[in-house]
Amino acid sequence: MVRHIKAGILGGIVLFIWSAVSWMVLPWHMMTIHSFSDNNAVAQSIQANAPTSGIYLLPSPQDYDKSKDQAPQGPMVFSAVHLEGMSPSMWKQMGIGLVSQIISAFFVAWLLFKTKGLGYIRRVAFVVVFALAASIATDVPYWNWFAFDTQYTLVQMADLLIGWFFAGIVMACFTKNN
Repeated sequence: MVRHIKAGILGGIVLFIWSAVSWMVLPWHMMTIHSFSDNNAVAQSIQANAPTSGIYLLPSPQDYDKSKDQAPQGPMVFSAVHLEGMSPSMWKQMGIGLVSQIISAFFVAWLLFKTKGLGYIRRVAFVVVFALAASIATDVPYWNWFAFDTQYTLVQMADLLIGWFFAGIVMACFTKNN
């Protein structure tokens, strides 16, 4: 059980460090995110038209005329609106990120401990396959249903695979006696 806990904690820390490097050092995430031509006008429109913080979809499902089987015209927008704005400090979000990555690595370590007879490389591969499945299950539906940009989706998938590859290298060390 101690090795399982160590694998989860260290795997989560590796994921957290990779995430920090991926978002704060590498340019690939920012290359896939665009800005509006007039951010102030968009912000004012959102504040005037979004009664509460939450997820918004444009056109909304109520905008579809199901009797004519025709989608409304205009842009499609999927957005997370937080009307209170961004916190000046990222410490809370960083803490939640670290804890969530440790918890997810703990579950993957648990899965690794359920395997038998895998060598080191196959244990790392097991973690990477988990990440691939998780990425396909989460990123591809957003690309498919909400028109997330292909380049953005591929960067998200690559980011997840690389992070879990590094975590798998560490986690596989603690599961070698299975």
